[in-house]
Amino acid sequence: MIPETPEIEELERAAEWRLRCVDADSRDTTSATAAILLQHLADDLRRKDYGELWTELRAITNWLAESDAISDYAEFALGYRTRIGALKHPTDGADYLRALLAIAQSLV
Repeated sequence: MIPETPEIEELERAAEWRLRCVDADSRDTTSATAAILLQHLADDLRRKDYGELWTELRAITNWLAESDAISDYAEFALGYRTRIGALKHPTDGADYLRALLAIAQSLV
């Protein structure tokens, strides 16, 4: 089990935002589907050991922080999370972490 990480918290915040969208418009099936998927990803990241992916992500985001590219990474990662359930459909936590790694690697 992995300790709480910003990535898990960000997924849960995105799920909560999607639920608020559904509260505002009950016909918003995209947001309803996205909220379920986002929470599933957060739960999966808590339950399963993706140690190698976490290690790789930490290494590259530490490097991005030192090169001042971390704000670009955060912006692109936010954009990716907002597309989950609508345009992007990661199947599990590993898929999500690989997507974050691809974003990070694109900034190197």
